[in-house]
Amino acid sequence: MSSQSDVLIFDMSQAPTQSTNVFVKKDYFTVQDDAGSAGYSGNQSVLQLSSLANSNRYMDFKNSYITMPLVLTLTADSVGTEFTPITDNNNFSVGLKNWFGHVIHSVQVDYNNSTAQQLTSFQSLLNCFKLHTSLSWDDVATIGSSIGYYPDNAQSWGYKAAGLGLENNKNKLTATAAAGAGNNMSNGNEGLFKRQSAIAYDPARTTSIDDAAGDAFSSLCSATNATNLYRSYVYNKINGAAAVVGVLQIAVTAKVMSKHISDFFAKVPLVKGAFIKVTMNLNQPVVDFTVASGKITTQAVNSPLGGVNPLMVAAITDGIGGLADKAYKLSLGVGRTPPSWANHLGGIVSAPLATNVEFHTPAVVFAPAFETAYLSSSIKRFEYEDFYNYNVVSRVGGSRITELLTNGVKNQTKLVVMPFLTSASNGGTSPIQSALTTDGATCSPVALNDFNILLSGASLLQSNYRYSYEMFMEQLRGAGAINGGMTDGLTSGIIDQTAFENNYGYMVIDTSRMLDIERDVPKSVQLLTQIQAPSGVSIDLYTFICYKNEFAIDVMTGSRV
Repeated sequence: MSSQSDVLIFDMSQAPTQSTNVFVKKDYFTVQDDAGSAGYSGNQSVLQLSSLANSNRYMDFKNSYITMPLVLTLTADSVGTEFTPITDNNNFSVGLKNWFGHVIHSVQVDYNNSTAQQLTSFQSLLNCFKLHTSLSWDDVATIGSSIGYYPDNAQSWGYKAAGLGLENNKNKLTATAAAGAGNNMSNGNEGLFKRQSAIAYDPARTTSIDDAAGDAFSSLCSATNATNLYRSYVYNKINGAAAVVGVLQIAVTAKVMSKHISDFFAKVPLVKGAFIKVTMNLNQPVVDFTVASGKITTQAVNSPLGGVNPLMVAAITDGIGGLADKAYKLSLGVGRTPPSWANHLGGIVSAPLATNVEFHTPAVVFAPAFETAYLSSSIKRFEYEDFYNYNVVSRVGGSRITELLTNGVKNQTKLVVMPFLTSASNGGTSPIQSALTTDGATCSPVALNDFNILLSGASLLQSNYRYSYEMFMEQLRGAGAINGGMTDGLTSGIIDQTAFENNYGYMVIDTSRMLDIERDVPKSVQLLTQIQAPSGVSIDLYTFICYKNEFAIDVMTGSRV
């Protein structure tokens, strides 16, 4: 160890103290989407990036990001049951599931009028899995609040078959279970609380000084200041009275890295003159729920695209939201208005932040010597990952599954299987649409075993995986991580075996190992597994077959070769 440190010290002392600038100019260019007067009522955002192609700059799409203005609106459901968020301080009653990208149900990327990535439903499920397996805890600490990412506690979930199914919404981190009751593993979902803290800034609330009340937050950062900064904050609270039911509204400036929603953006090189169009279908749900006797007793979710519901409602007894007994309506809208504006009664106002979805990308100018070197081979070839989705639905616990997922896909890289309870086993609501659990950003806490897949009829694994530690140690650990998770002290990924054995039970199989001559041969994929759950429980399996696409472009002109 001492000799290694000595070498490091020597190398550092030999290193040059001055480096040459590769880029002589770097700016961020911004493009608004095509949303017109109708806004996002059609649940779609289209970004036409042609203006970037005409700038005579090299675009760094790898480090681009998208901003989405969101508005969370909570009201009482009817007059006569007034909601009083000012009096009761309900800022932490609502929040979002892990990662802002769940607002995006599917993405299509067109490059010079040809499709680079096609629209495929439930893309956010796979993209969130990739974040779980590639981000490090240092990434979570530095960029987590920007992208709405902080992992949910894997041991704070609860389940009641005769109730509303799965729940993982206890944001009171000091909650303790009564003797003989409650979750005996953990009683607070820190991830939910952290994500709420990032968006629930309230200028009207008072600060705390030595256990006493200080001045209001607005004394240093008022609502006007927060608006000018496009900071996420609680911008509208009205106590219900007369014909006004009361309202709590939170404006959020959500950021999503382009490389996190499309591997094409992660792999495309610096390029001039590229005409790119990004089409995003958006999840904008409305949740009706009832609180009675200090518990959430009913929920109904209206999600036009049927994708992941990004909204969460905090637990009542073991939460810090403080919602009183009554019926509520909670909605998420992209832009400035809720998607169900006409269904809310009084007190609703438009969010004060941005109006449109925007695309931001670095635009650079090379130093001449470096540009000459870069263009010495102007045709750049690269591979990126796309995927195919197939869902195996309504399978009974304990049953054996033998399912053909596809007749043929070439250049395969991996298969990811995500188990979720069916709506019938989850209180009538699909877990990925429930506002009470983390499903979508996690799996349901059900397990699969005796697992294998057949590629063109041949078993990929020498023997079926029977035990949870086999899948975790041999497949999931290191999937997407630096150095495949093989270097101690240098790795990434936030799923450990405890999480895997609870609600991060992603089943992953590497399908890329084959001779080069076989890669372009489409191979069928058949899933073999058994559901480790009681017979009274039914599950859905969302499967994603990932594969490589090849692309070649002239980085000087942007043309596809």
